[in-house]
Amino acid sequence: MSTFLELHPSIKSLPPQQTIKVREWVPLQSPAPSDSPTIKLMTWNMLAQTLVKRELFPSSDCLKASQRGGLLPREVLTYNPDIACLQEVDRLEKQLPIFRSAGYSHTYASGPQKLHGCMIIWKSDLFDKVAEQTIFYDEVDVNSVLYGDDGERPKRIASTRLTKNIGLILALARKGDKTKGCIVATTHTFWHPKFTYERARQIGILVNSVRRLQASDERYRCWPAYLAGDFNTQPTEASYSLLTAQPLTPAHLKSLSDSRVIHISLDPSVPPTPDVKEDEGSSAAPQAKGTAEKENDKENDKEKEKEETDPDRIITNSRRAVPSDDLLSDEELGRLYGFEAGKGLRSGYDEALRVASAGAKDNVFGGRVQDAMAGVWEPMYTSYTVFWKLTLDYIFILDAPGATIKTEILGVLKPHMKEDMEPGLPKAGICGSDHTSLMLELRHAG
Repeated sequence: MSTFLELHPSIKSLPPQQTIKVREWVPLQSPAPSDSPTIKLMTWNMLAQTLVKRELFPSSDCLKASQRGGLLPREVLTYNPDIACLQEVDRLEKQLPIFRSAGYSHTYASGPQKLHGCMIIWKSDLFDKVAEQTIFYDEVDVNSVLYGDDGERPKRIASTRLTKNIGLILALARKGDKTKGCIVATTHTFWHPKFTYERARQIGILVNSVRRLQASDERYRCWPAYLAGDFNTQPTEASYSLLTAQPLTPAHLKSLSDSRVIHISLDPSVPPTPDVKEDEGSSAAPQAKGTAEKENDKENDKEKEKEETDPDRIITNSRRAVPSDDLLSDEELGRLYGFEAGKGLRSGYDEALRVASAGAKDNVFGGRVQDAMAGVWEPMYTSYTVFWKLTLDYIFILDAPGATIKTEILGVLKPHMKEDMEPGLPKAGICGSDHTSLMLELRHAG
């Protein structure tokens, strides 16, 4: 039912000894009529070589650039997407020639002085780029986002720390018919698990920017938008509920409140936390646990002792925010996303795996977090290592405001099975990154 299994011809040029495990493709609907265009959309955090450290990935057998060099493009070309949203992209001098020879155009962006960034690639024979926007989250004036550029309000960043994270948005028009196309956004938001507020702020800015671009042109009003990337957010977190317009729970509100802090990167007068060396991190967040995952009391005590001293698990080098810091309130965060209750973004994988799994929860988020209230059908894991096992990556759908037909999901790339990823990624013969790729085939009116 899909052309997905037609591997890209350029895959023959890659090192044959560097292989991945090819996952199952599940068609969900009948083939589209020839006059109804579809796209295959992928997202993948490639794990920047500059972030690779043996102590983070002690089990990996493919950490060197020479060992991963063929695995990274092979992952993309095996599944042959029309559009791919890539994060933690570096070594462009190696990556771009491969993608160009495979017929892809690209747009790359990164934060200031960052050695890796986000990149969107698309098949040059299918799309033309007609608009682009890079969002530097550290610099966005949220007053202009919330209230418009009326010039009457002072600039207000409302961030808790400098992170150098960005969002990248493109408008892609169909070749031969500029009235049809889609908006594609990718991001890699701040990774630290305890900085819930900062992550919610960054994601809200991205969503708001996409919605404003969609409303800025009559054509775009009929184009769907896809937000695909590493959101560093699990379905149990506040950002996921804000994205999908679900009610925030008391636990969400507490997490947001506890993370309204000001980091030393914004206020140099903050006393440094003794004996702490902060790291940029990859996706090195601790494993968030649901009720069903908790170990016995002894193991929990050990985990608590570790969490109390691990700078990757606690907020360090920061002070509590005060009213003059002018951070966003819970109500303002909700307005930043701008969704009516129950009418938020659609999660492509949450919808697709609900159908593809036929009710079985053995490889979805709800199978490991049995008290999950949202995102039950997301992949069980999208990042899997010895030290963290998390669901962080998504493909969200924002249907066109001017379209009468919703985007349809025609097929889904099934997640890796847990046993294939053991004891942790990256793993030769399986996947060259600590994250797994996601891909959907979509049909839309635009």
